[in-house]
Amino acid sequence: MRFSLFFLLLIVGLTGAFAQSYPVDIRTVDAESNTPLGFVNVQVEGTSLAGTTDSEGALQLEIPAGRQRLLASFLGYEAIQMDLRVTGPQTVTLRLEPTAQQLETIEVSSNDASDRLERPLMGVERLSIKEIEILPVALGEVDVFRGLQLQSGVNSAGEASNGLSVRGGTIDQNLVLLDGAPIFTPTHLFGLFSVFTPDAVGKVDLFRANIPARFGGRVSSVLDVRSRNPNTDKFKMQGGLGLVSSHLSVETPLTKDNKLQVLAAGRAGFNDFVFGLVERLKNTRSRFVDGTLKLRYLANDKNIFTFSGFYSKDFYEIDLINSFGGIVAESNQNDYFTLNGSLEWLKIFSDKTSLQTRLVSSNHVPKVLFPQSNTDNVVTYSSQIQYKSIQSILDHQTDGGHLLSGGVQLIRYDLQPGELDPGGVESINPVTLTNEQAIEASVFAEDEWTVSDRLTLSLGLRYTYFSQLGPGELRTYEDGQEITADFLTGTTSFGAGENMQSYGGLEPRFGMSYQLSDRASFKAAYALNRQYLQNIFNATTPLPTSRWKTSDNNILPQRAELYSAGLFFLPGSGKYELSLEGYYRQIANLLEYKPGAEFFLNPEVETDLVQGEGKAYGVEVGVRKAKGMLTGEINYAYARSLNRVNGSTFSTRINGGDWYNGYFDQPHTLNTNITLDDGTTHRLSFNFVLQSNRPYTVPNGFLTIDELPVPIFLERNNDRLPTYHRLDFSWTITNPLMVKKRWTGDWTFTVYNLYGRKNAYNIYYLPRSAGGPSEVFGASPLGSYRLTIFGAPIVSLSYNFTFE
Repeated sequence: MRFSLFFLLLIVGLTGAFAQSYPVDIRTVDAESNTPLGFVNVQVEGTSLAGTTDSEGALQLEIPAGRQRLLASFLGYEAIQMDLRVTGPQTVTLRLEPTAQQLETIEVSSNDASDRLERPLMGVERLSIKEIEILPVALGEVDVFRGLQLQSGVNSAGEASNGLSVRGGTIDQNLVLLDGAPIFTPTHLFGLFSVFTPDAVGKVDLFRANIPARFGGRVSSVLDVRSRNPNTDKFKMQGGLGLVSSHLSVETPLTKDNKLQVLAAGRAGFNDFVFGLVERLKNTRSRFVDGTLKLRYLANDKNIFTFSGFYSKDFYEIDLINSFGGIVAESNQNDYFTLNGSLEWLKIFSDKTSLQTRLVSSNHVPKVLFPQSNTDNVVTYSSQIQYKSIQSILDHQTDGGHLLSGGVQLIRYDLQPGELDPGGVESINPVTLTNEQAIEASVFAEDEWTVSDRLTLSLGLRYTYFSQLGPGELRTYEDGQEITADFLTGTTSFGAGENMQSYGGLEPRFGMSYQLSDRASFKAAYALNRQYLQNIFNATTPLPTSRWKTSDNNILPQRAELYSAGLFFLPGSGKYELSLEGYYRQIANLLEYKPGAEFFLNPEVETDLVQGEGKAYGVEVGVRKAKGMLTGEINYAYARSLNRVNGSTFSTRINGGDWYNGYFDQPHTLNTNITLDDGTTHRLSFNFVLQSNRPYTVPNGFLTIDELPVPIFLERNNDRLPTYHRLDFSWTITNPLMVKKRWTGDWTFTVYNLYGRKNAYNIYYLPRSAGGPSEVFGASPLGSYRLTIFGAPIVSLSYNFTFE
């Protein structure tokens, strides 16, 4: 109580003391000629403060004290943004690069609350790195995923999860992109935070309703992360030191005319000493690195070339005894890396028309190492997924209120599902599963049409053709029977490049926004999506080594239809934003696994899989305050996610063919974030999360075999983990000496799980040892045990700096 009262008084006091504005003189210039640029649109992000510079490129705005972001755009120039700290009257200069990409201009403008009210995009969450940096996170790491998890309908599988669940979907139903290249394992350190290099993150868009037609291949959402473009006329360096990792980035022009610029950013974490502080984790090891490189070349006013590279590598070892092929391993070591690259050419024909062409390559290689006891031999399991793509998009804005976009995309998948290297162990035979190949060809078009002052429509259509290619074997089973070896009717061999199985279909996308008033709008959306690449796992969350599988004649592509509608308000002066949104999604060919399924090195993996249907529905309510000293948001979601698998036999039915809770069925979720920024030195931020925990499976009884109790599981996801709640706190002190110089730094003190809640990550069952507590387990021969990842407050301290 005293703690809460203290911070309440502190918030009230600081809000009253610092709620003031100062005049800021803004100058806009052409970055190449350094001449004044007139009639530029300038806006303070998240506020109604905006204006247009005069013919000499001058504008003055009264801007509230604190950290603010200026947005500037002008036809024929690249839209830019500048962060500044308003502590008194000042002058700033905005340098706009000629021949901007039209698409980026449109996306920047949608950060304004009034624009969000009008545009027909629905279910879109857009975060900047500025917003992500202020959030308290585990071990002080700036993290894209943690920022997204504060939004309605976005959850994780727990505190050591390997991704996100969006509106009840599974983790592999999300398409995660970095500069157009897919990230198949998007987390570090047992899933604690995402792999995106913090200093290189520019924009984060999460599409979860009417997904733009240029995206496809997943049935739940698209997370589009883009690294920031290098944009400086001088050398700039920033970085930081922390308990878990350290990071550094350099941004500089490479030519005298500033046409070629580079951004290089990296992060590394070596955490063995941290685990050594905990007795039960003393033999646990972990280390990771990630890096982003971006080169941008402005060849002339009509052509811009960009290269983006990304590398991520993890190694961690868990001190467990693992029986593998009859050999006992001393530990379980996971070693995996991702290497991505994309090359983009932007051709600008006019201020209204541009063509963007992008080549993408992604290579993901996970390994599991099993050191053999009492020898130097190491058994190694590895797999690989390679992704290559070419995409071309033409954008054109007409005078009649149409923003037209269309293009084509061709994707090739090459999968090595699994390979076992005995590492010198004679009792284990080497195993190599058959490679899989597939192509996915798409053509798409979309139109954002401003019909009138009140009505705006988004119309999109995507057609995709998928083909599984040889070489390979196609197995067929008796119609109407369970897919097992007993009902195998034949095997057909295919040569390289031959079509083994194909699928395809239209995927319409629709969105609308109708202005009820200048402060309220009604939105609705519909989207149909198909998924041809599946991640197969029989745990709550997939591991980095979980198996990827292309659709074939036995595993059909998933198909989802999403309907959503909502109301959006900007009450009063626009200081607050209110939203109410509902949705319903139905999924066909939902992938599930049979009881006792084993996917590890299984050459006929379809015999352990079943397919059914799913549905998800919910209501999301949000309140946001984006300007002033005290900012934050409160989001509540009521959401359900249900599955049904009703096969023809007992082993192909789950829970008797009835609807059952999905793996991410969490009916109630409340997320709150409050930030107090005095505009000069101190920033306080609080996160509070309260949610229904995910379902898990409890045994329906037990049998005694050889005097050992064996649990019997007849139902799946028939119970729920205890309610999850957590409070986090961070305090950032920026430039404590209040001296303006080339080197500035800030300290961030973070407490994750402030009051030490012992949230359950899982509950598992083991035979009771003799003398176990009868007051806990009663007469049951099984004992239930709770696994907690973070059962105490986690304190961290980090230092971040900028030099220019």
